[in-house]
Amino acid sequence: MKIAYPIYLLVSATSLYVMTSSFCSAQSTPSEFAKLSLDQLFELSIDESHVEQHRLSPWSFAYNFKTVEFDGYLDGDSSLRRDEVWWQGLQEVRTSKNFPIVPTVISQQARVISIGYQLGPKWRAHLSVPYLSQNTDHISIVENYAHFTIDTTGLGDIVLSASHQLVKSAENIWWFTAGLSLPTGSIDEQGDTPRAAGDQHLPYTMQLGSGTYDFPLQFSYQSLGAHDFSLNISAVIRVGKNDRNYRLGNSYSLAGRYNVPFGSTIQPFIVLEVLHRQAIHGRDVSLLVNAPFAYPASITDPKLYGGAKLNGKLGFTWQFTDHLMLTAELAKPLYQNLNGPQPKENYHTAFNISYAM
Repeated sequence: MKIAYPIYLLVSATSLYVMTSSFCSAQSTPSEFAKLSLDQLFELSIDESHVEQHRLSPWSFAYNFKTVEFDGYLDGDSSLRRDEVWWQGLQEVRTSKNFPIVPTVISQQARVISIGYQLGPKWRAHLSVPYLSQNTDHISIVENYAHFTIDTTGLGDIVLSASHQLVKSAENIWWFTAGLSLPTGSIDEQGDTPRAAGDQHLPYTMQLGSGTYDFPLQFSYQSLGAHDFSLNISAVIRVGKNDRNYRLGNSYSLAGRYNVPFGSTIQPFIVLEVLHRQAIHGRDVSLLVNAPFAYPASITDPKLYGGAKLNGKLGFTWQFTDHLMLTAELAKPLYQNLNGPQPKENYHTAFNISYAM
């Protein structure tokens, strides 16, 4: 009599691509950060034995809250001091890898409400609505902007998806999920930056949506044998370009989770996750300045996004009623190889409350 433990992998990828490329969630845009939360949609699946015997309704609901912090810089897998990224005036040589404006600490939060509906024994439909917020501190050589902060908040990209049970036996379950991400998040956020007086268009990291129709895909495997193990292969595929003449990079991931035997209601788990994200395709020309080096900050250069990352995660699920469950986790990058110089991720946390009627 239990809700199946969520696979809970904040992912995006195809395993073959992951093995041959470098990813990062570092310097992720709020839209990409929210997409990682969308695995909660796939985790609204309920163990069929529980559904048949105890379920009162085909509906499931979840609330997911995530935070992530970026601080420090990497170029590839090499750490950089802040003064190596910050160009502080004519006494230094300006290059394509140092900048007069440097983000110092980037904080992102995603609040995602997810609704699931049981269409039949082998089909589930999902809706996910994210609300995003980001805060970025900067240092600059520009007068009156020595230290400044920019915030953005608002609705992100809404996702519709469906999951189909491919195989179920006494030993394992296979699922396939495909979805459509709608460009409901803003890509026209503005703020007061050193580029000019008054508000200007903000860099990619401060926009709330992708501006394109995107396609999340995922294969999920769960062992039902003596060892409670699950595996996810996921991807977010993006097509076309948005109204600002760019698209975010595709992202891919491969993640495995092991549920540690502990008790009937509290279940610790361990996750290892390999991720890859491509750089941004195209560019928003409003972010450029009329100078020999056109990018005033690393976050305005579309090539300085993406890379590779290996995450380690620890967490637990607490099923405190037949229908209500809490999941919490703390994740830390074990290795990052970024298209840099690029802000590196320090950690992220996630909390989820799910209710199956």
